[in-house]
Amino acid sequence: MKYFSKDRFCNFNIHYEAFFPFRYFCECMEKLGIRNAELIAGHQSLFMDDKHISNLTEQKKLLREHNIKVGSLCAQSCRFQYQFSAKEEDLREASFNFFSNGIKVAAELGAPLLQVNTGWGYMNEPKEEVFKRMTEMFGRLCDIGEKFGINIACESLRPQESLAGATVRDIRKLYDILNHPRFKVMIDTCAMGVSGETIQDWFDAFPAEDIIHTHFQDGTPYFHLVYGDGKRSLNDDLKALYDNGYKGLISQELTLARYYQDPFEADKRSIAAFSEYLY
Repeated sequence: MKYFSKDRFCNFNIHYEAFFPFRYFCECMEKLGIRNAELIAGHQSLFMDDKHISNLTEQKKLLREHNIKVGSLCAQSCRFQYQFSAKEEDLREASFNFFSNGIKVAAELGAPLLQVNTGWGYMNEPKEEVFKRMTEMFGRLCDIGEKFGINIACESLRPQESLAGATVRDIRKLYDILNHPRFKVMIDTCAMGVSGETIQDWFDAFPAEDIIHTHFQDGTPYFHLVYGDGKRSLNDDLKALYDNGYKGLISQELTLARYYQDPFEADKRSIAAFSEYLY
């Protein structure tokens, strides 16, 4: 069955950002006929930190030339020093400034949302303390999002990655406490699978209109794989989105080491896997 339009397919450039220039990513997107991109900010071809945002003139020009729409902006938070549940006060403030800059970059590039996670804190401290810091950070960022018209789309992390944000229950608790119109949620099929959850669990926990984005990839359940390289059923996963009236993009987050060496080949296999289900 054809579940979604090809216009709903989105490619996250995370497997390009370390070793390939932004121009190459845009050229590959055009060759593949992909029109929606999720971009990661904080690296050499789309740089920002807590104090500076690089000039985005060249990136905007390339996006126009290759007819690419930015569907989501991700401020690098899993490999850099910035994170959402930092304990040290100076790091919390630096992180807040970094993610605020991410919101500004999203607005400048025309993205409707900033993709975020929960951060992790320290594994040997009380979960409640981590959760309190995380909630305070998102409250502040949602206010910045309101100013710039940008939604915050929060995913869970794997249990090995986060003390306070590894389950749908954690994200629902955060959602309820914040109760902010700019705070939305997203599904990451890897983190979800590692926690033993299903797509339906997420739609049972949240209003469908507040699940605004996905990181949609295969897994074992660990890892972020091209569909066909893991154990998930692409048909079943897409059907679950379709049956619940999902309206957002279906973004591919591919992070296996070999994908970084030849990201275009990984993308070709990814779009081929989806072609049976997209009209």
